[in-house]
Amino acid sequence: MNELWKLVKGDQIRLLRYGITYASLATSVLWIAAIQLLGVERIDTYFPLFIFVDVTMMSFLLIGVAMMFEKQENALKTMLVTPINKHHYLMSKIITTIIASLITLFLLGTYGIIFRGLTINFLGITGAVILASFVFSCLGVLFTYRSRDFTILLMWVMAMFFGFGIPTIFQMLGIITADWFKYVQYINPTQAVYTLLNSAVITVNQGDLLISFGYLFLLSAVLYYFAARNFVQYSMKEFGGE
Repeated sequence: MNELWKLVKGDQIRLLRYGITYASLATSVLWIAAIQLLGVERIDTYFPLFIFVDVTMMSFLLIGVAMMFEKQENALKTMLVTPINKHHYLMSKIITTIIASLITLFLLGTYGIIFRGLTINFLGITGAVILASFVFSCLGVLFTYRSRDFTILLMWVMAMFFGFGIPTIFQMLGIITADWFKYVQYINPTQAVYTLLNSAVITVNQGDLLISFGYLFLLSAVLYYFAARNFVQYSMKEFGGE
């Protein structure tokens, strides 16, 4: 466990050096500016949407960018010659990404409570953010394995957003209201995330809530399994393997 936290500390330092931490904080400031521009007294209805974008697409992108920078600087190759455990390596990346998501939640939540009368189940939404960030961090790891450079990684992010994020946003805004679409959305991880986040500010259908939680919990285990399983192949490429 001590080795894991040393890796987490090292990842935090690298994120600062790469400028990723500052970019994440700047994104939080942009969300606050967007909330300010809404010009409404209470933001309970909108709050889950801002957190939703951060814990899904931003978690996916953040962990991918961090691994890409690490690869470019040959930092991964250096770490691989040390006796670190692959699970410690992956979990340090995931925990670091979760911390970034929690910081965003804290900043937006504090602003909303103080200046916009936000009423929220903070414990509930914190748990939702941790689970959602874990799932999309694992997705980010898996797609980073398949990305040769930043351009390809960004293409994966855009594909994820249009394939999964946009349908959820359209359903949330009432643009798509067909009954069949609701059932299709049960297999959309971003919809499950939004359901969990939304439950912290409004009452949602208990069945949908349980399905969303169970689906994300199972998905997190499956995705992490494949992230760990494929890590050896990914790391071998750093040494010129196939």
